[in-house]
Amino acid sequence: RRCLSIPPQSTMYCPSCDEECEASLGSAICLTCGDDLVAAAPSAVNSNLSSNEAQQRSNEAAGESFSTRGLAQLIANATPTGDHVDALLPIINQMNSNTGTNNNGDISDIHLLPPEALNPQSGTSMSRPVSQKVLDGLKRTVLTRQSAELFEAHLCLYQPRGFNDLSPSMGSERIRFNAVPGEFAMQFKEQKNNHPKTAALVICSPRTTKGGLSSETLAEIAKLQQRRIQFVAYVERGDGITFVQKALVCQRAGQLENTDVSLCIGVVVGNTTTGGNEIWPYTMQDNRNEAQKYGLKVPVVMIRRDDGTKLVKTAAESSTAGQGYTPCQIKIDTKESHTCPVCTDSYVPGATIIRLPSCGHVFHEYCATAWLSKHNTCPYCRKELPTDDEDYERERRRRETSEANAGEATSGVSHFYG
Repeated sequence: RRCLSIPPQSTMYCPSCDEECEASLGSAICLTCGDDLVAAAPSAVNSNLSSNEAQQRSNEAAGESFSTRGLAQLIANATPTGDHVDALLPIINQMNSNTGTNNNGDISDIHLLPPEALNPQSGTSMSRPVSQKVLDGLKRTVLTRQSAELFEAHLCLYQPRGFNDLSPSMGSERIRFNAVPGEFAMQFKEQKNNHPKTAALVICSPRTTKGGLSSETLAEIAKLQQRRIQFVAYVERGDGITFVQKALVCQRAGQLENTDVSLCIGVVVGNTTTGGNEIWPYTMQDNRNEAQKYGLKVPVVMIRRDDGTKLVKTAAESSTAGQGYTPCQIKIDTKESHTCPVCTDSYVPGATIIRLPSCGHVFHEYCATAWLSKHNTCPYCRKELPTDDEDYERERRRRETSEANAGEATSGVSHFYG
């Protein structure tokens, strides 16, 4: 059934493209732009135009599409601030006058534009530096051999299995979560070249371990101890209990009687919100040196809040009524290739880095400050940061509010060393 009753090979007109085109097989859609075709061209279009007149009209349409202002807008859109049209027009007009071009929009001499006009990283009179207060307040971090920034971690879940299933094969991964390792108890560095150990996933109650683990959780761990099955404990951030303390509770719960050996081989911490927003990535630290003081031996990683919710739900769906467990693995490896987007040099211990709060991207301190002292955007993704220009800030906040109301804004990424 045809949407429009038109001849099989009739001439139609596309208002968006401003040109005639053939409509066949009952189609009333322009194959160039996808807009609807109309049955008759407007009066400005004469179906009896000669081929020369048609060619001239085509050239004029092209000239209109690539006018000097259109070119200026095109270049402006590629710049960090995106509002340099008026600043670029004099350059392009001067180019036209010097090369003797007419006003038909010919841009064949685009190569004569100065390089800075085509470089989105080039500073212009409209460039604004980041607010000095914000620039001074950016946290500088000196990398060490145990810095989380040098490692990548994952938590992998597999299909549930029974206690009597002794098959060495775990099958395919059921789900995988990205994780951030804590900057303490870094024994996982010794494991990075070894195959990660598979263990049972234990969802701890209470989640924050406040007041110790519940009798139900201890009973679940006791079943695993009877069968000498290692486990990974899931807890959550909060209640004023340090990450090391949470991990120590789980490590001690898995300790075999009359030994210093624990069947707990890892702890996963689920992130929570702060002031309604999730702080991520969240790098766990041990400012009290509790890990060394109290003998923490297991690696600790953090996953995002939503991933924690999904993990708990997956574990509940995999419940085998006490007759089995959900296998999991914590995988932590040194990042193979991790370089600064500005200078492309690798991050190494001793280097000072900055993570931008607006988007979470990381740079060498020198690379970041050199850029941000001239531009208020991330060098990588162009996410904006505050400036000292009050008028510009009002406009920027208005735009961000408008985008948020339209559902197009994404929440900013913050970074916190806890």
